Amino acid sequence: MNLSAMPVRELELLIIRHGEAMPVGSPGVASDRDRMLSSSGAEKTERAAVALNRLGIRLNAVLTSPYPRARQTAEILCERLERSPQLRSCEALSCESDMESVMGELNRVAELKAVAVCGHEPDLSRLAARLLADDDRPRLVFHTGSMAYMHVELNGSTPSALLHWFLDSQQLDWISQAP
Repeated sequence: MNLSAMPVRELELLIIRHGEAMPVGSPGVASDRDRMLSSSGAEKTERAAVALNRLGIRLNAVLTSPYPRARQTAEILCERLERSPQLRSCEALSCESDMESVMGELNRVAELKAVAVCGHEPDLSRLAARLLADDDRPRLVFHTGSMAYMHVELNGSTPSALLHWFLDSQQLDWISQAP
């Protein structure tokens, strides 16, 4: 795909790192690719959905890594958000993803205007760096359950973004429990 020939497209993007996952060696978890959400990770993701609703986040689609921990995180969010976004599996968001593939996916869904991607580190930090500063030097570190919300302009090979907020799972918990 020739990204430099594409028109400028704008979208609101929520970048989500999957919730806390079971360690390799737990029952049913033979490899990193098999890791599922822990019960704590699922609970925190449910509270994060409450926080996103309180923050007024409305998504049209959630693209997720096919790895179980990311897919489960995305499924919980899709079920709990006020507007039920479409859930789409996206191989480009697998661990050690290629940024060009991820950017291509964002360009393909830009017409949806409000999209989330759910994936893994260090890929999400690299994606945020690419969007915010057009390089791969991480500026935001996504701990499990962390999220960043930004306005993105996809203008060919040089995307740009404006960060609205960056919250970790503890901050999302506080928002979900606020009176």
